[in-house]
Amino acid sequence: MTELRRCVSELGIKSIQIGSHINNKSLDHPDFRPLWKVAEELNVCFFVHPWDMHNWDGRLSKYWQPWLVGMPAETSQAICSILMGGVLQEHPRLKLCFAHGGGSYPAIHARVAHGFRVRPDLCATDCKVNPSEFHGKFWTDSLVHDPECLRLLASVVGKNRICLGTDYPFPLGELEVGKVVETYEDFSAQDKDNVLWKNAIEMLDIDESTVKSANF
Repeated sequence: MTELRRCVSELGIKSIQIGSHINNKSLDHPDFRPLWKVAEELNVCFFVHPWDMHNWDGRLSKYWQPWLVGMPAETSQAICSILMGGVLQEHPRLKLCFAHGGGSYPAIHARVAHGFRVRPDLCATDCKVNPSEFHGKFWTDSLVHDPECLRLLASVVGKNRICLGTDYPFPLGELEVGKVVETYEDFSAQDKDNVLWKNAIEMLDIDESTVKSANF
């Protein structure tokens, strides 16, 4: 916790990137509760990026599937751990942003919510609040590659909880930064402006007057 405090107080750090698990411990692990408490206190955001996907040498080894299938699943696992582990219930002001549009979570959110209702003996062991109740209380980036996927993401997490994502400089990044946001017809001009930069300003608690809007 000392290093986190130093990063924020001395270096002015607003956000820190972590993996979707740490030494094979999911993000709801008791070891991390002190970290979340301090992060909430300091108003610092954690950006969660998937890594160390399973089955490198198994059925996922072909067709680049660790990145195409494994990464979205890894991010979904991280989100489910946070929501069903009661992390946001215990730390409601904690700021978490998940990479790649939350991975496959937007597509499975109804399945997760349904499973929580019908099998509370398995799903509601650490938190009695349905995961869907926490929608709108965490952020994702916008890197979903398709306007229809962006529509689904916005319906799950909310338009005000999506920040521009690029994944630069990796091949799976958006080749024309912001294009999917700009071509999404159901977003108003204000919605697009918010996703392209203003939502990030709010998430990172940056004084908007000190920031110059980029020309997209």
